Amino acid sequence: AVADMFLQGVNGDHAMSATHDRFYTAPAGGAERAFIGEGYDWSGVGRSSNGAWITMISPSYFVSANHYHPGAGDTITFHENNNPAGVTHAYTVASFGYDTNYAGQSSDLWLGKLTVPLSRKHHIAIYPVLALAAGDAAYVGMFMFAYGAPDRVGTNTIGAIVDDFEIGRTRTMRYWFDAAEGTGTGAGDCHLIGGDSGGPSFATVGGKLALVGVHFTTNDTNGVFDPEDSWPFGFGWSGDSFVPFYLDQLDANMAGEHAITVHSRADFNLDGRVDSQDLSTLLNAWGGKGSPLDLNGDGVVNSADLAILLDAWG
Repeated sequence: AVADMFLQGVNGDHAMSATHDRFYTAPAGGAERAFIGEGYDWSGVGRSSNGAWITMISPSYFVSANHYHPGAGDTITFHENNNPAGVTHAYTVASFGYDTNYAGQSSDLWLGKLTVPLSRKHHIAIYPVLALAAGDAAYVGMFMFAYGAPDRVGTNTIGAIVDDFEIGRTRTMRYWFDAAEGTGTGAGDCHLIGGDSGGPSFATVGGKLALVGVHFTTNDTNGVFDPEDSWPFGFGWSGDSFVPFYLDQLDANMAGEHAITVHSRADFNLDGRVDSQDLSTLLNAWGGKGSPLDLNGDGVVNSADLAILLDAWG
């Protein structure tokens, strides 16, 4: 059954909805809107007329879940902003579809296509893929946003990159749900449930969203968590198809288009390289506390972050 993404805070609580539901509108006497994702562009996350989630990675192509994706002729609806009564745009899914694979076995990451490319006039985001040159280990411990039903944004940290054999063989990004209040990433710490499949997970680079995963699997069965599969962080894990692993396959099947890749978190403008523009951005934020440009997470933009940027130059 489709339900709201599970959060550490109480589902249905107005305060939780106010902070984590993209289209929350305060009811009479309810909490004022304070959406955690307000400063980010979610317009490239769409939902199909069959209920499936999609995420745009080029003007024509999107990713979704192989086990639950749009079909040819379905309509994808995009919202330009976080206002439920705001501007929306509808696009149609083409007959094209590509099932990714891993070691000759089917994977759960699916590549789809629109019948026409996104119009620039529609202000719909196209997300870069965070493909760190340092490899899989560089993702572990990274903060992430997860987008799911009903248009809810949860938080977590990437726990491991593993192989999953639930559907063929899928390179999977797992994250664990911390149930105890105040643990993990706090009240927004999330666990996937039915209705979230195909939604995206994003890391942040320079205060912008970069795609890392597409929701695939969970150890949740009808709302019952399996404590035997809880190691190491809490109880209950969720898993995404790890998009960076599949980049070569995606690009090979995107005729005339390709996914933008970001190889370093120092690529603040997400143009695929670390250069003078990124250096200028860092210097302009020098000394700032709590900044998204704080690359080493020590709480301030300083020489340590400059060293990371220069090491990634090029």
